[in-house]
Amino acid sequence: MSSTPRFLTRPPLIFLSIVLALALFAPAPFAVIAPGPATNLLGNTVSISSGASATVLPTKGKLFSTSVLVNNPNSRLPGIWVLLAWAKGSQAVVPWSALYPPGESAKKSKEVSDKEMATSQQKAAIAAANFLKALNPSQPLGWNPKDIKIAMHNVGGPSAGLAFALTLIAKLKSPELIAGRNIAVTGEISENGSVGRIGGIDQKMIGARAAGAQIFILPRQTCQDITRRPKGLKLIAVSTLGQAVHALANPRIADSLHC
Repeated sequence: MSSTPRFLTRPPLIFLSIVLALALFAPAPFAVIAPGPATNLLGNTVSISSGASATVLPTKGKLFSTSVLVNNPNSRLPGIWVLLAWAKGSQAVVPWSALYPPGESAKKSKEVSDKEMATSQQKAAIAAANFLKALNPSQPLGWNPKDIKIAMHNVGGPSAGLAFALTLIAKLKSPELIAGRNIAVTGEISENGSVGRIGGIDQKMIGARAAGAQIFILPRQTCQDITRRPKGLKLIAVSTLGQAVHALANPRIADSLHC
């Protein structure tokens, strides 16, 4: 006598198998956010125009901008990949609509991301210049924001703004801020130096730790989004560029800005 339940006789069972297969292998309405590469901005990323009197200073240590990898609008993942990403734990699964407007193409998404990156670099240069001018109003900088170029490839979005600003301060004024340390940074920045919230914080911390970072500077507003903390990574939560600079310069301030 068959032990198959009556509600799973052959026709319904075949139908159920087809539905399950479609659910696993058909494109799912979800996006997967994975840890992305960390880029050392203290390498050869910063250049300054020949018309400026300032020079790019040598620095010891590394200052990483962090990133995430997200499948683009033209590459929806099958359901089984989404399930595996969710089970892995180091990746986040979010509704497709949370990242992309209806009908958005990969080309349009890249255009938006590239524009956000360019705007972020402009704001970072202005924020760094404003901060340094406020420290020494009578001392000329020897550069202005339009003199600065930051070379970044295959990365977009606005979340590297704080990292750019700190890089400019270290490379053009105070290399001792880094002091041979491996520091990762994320956060949007405004021209007045305020630091804004970003997404994908868990994945950015994982990527930073894999790159060898021991310190991670992030927006204070983003602390509430953290669900896992990599071992060996000290978190410093800031609301302004000034707080980030002072935390790097003074360990006691850094300890007070825990997340």
